[in-house]
Amino acid sequence: MDPPTAQALADGYAAYLATGDLSVLTMFSAEFYDNVSRQRGLQIFTVVGDWLAESFAERSVELHLATHNDDTVMIWYTVRGRHIGNGFPRLDGLPVKGNPITWPQVHIFRLDDGLVVEHWAVRNDAALLDSVTA
Repeated sequence: MDPPTAQALADGYAAYLATGDLSVLTMFSAEFYDNVSRQRGLQIFTVVGDWLAESFAERSVELHLATHNDDTVMIWYTVRGRHIGNGFPRLDGLPVKGNPITWPQVHIFRLDDGLVVEHWAVRNDAALLDSVTA
C-alpha cells in the first residue's frame, strides 16, 4: 500500500466519523470483519453512524497520524463534538447536558487485494465519559 492510499483511507474514515459519509466503504471488502463488534459485513457502519448521529452534534475529527506497514494501516484521531443524546451504548443512562466531547481513538485496518478486510479500534472511552459527565 502506498501512502496516498493510506491517507485516502484516513480522510475517508474521518469523514465517516464526522458526518456519517459512507463513501469510504468503496475501499472496504463486502467480506469485511469488524473485531470491535465481531460482525462481518458493511452494515455495522450504518449502525455506528446512527449511534454517532444520535449522540453527538457538531462532530469534527482531528487526524494526528496515518501510517502503514505492508497490509496494515493505522490511524490516530481525536473526535470532538457536543453530547446531545445517548445512542452510543456506552452513554446509556447518562444525563445529556450538551457538554463538548473529546474522544481519542486509534483505528487499525488490514487490507487484502487493496480493500479493507478487517478492523480493530482502540478508543479512549474513559475520556469520552469524562467529557460527557463533566
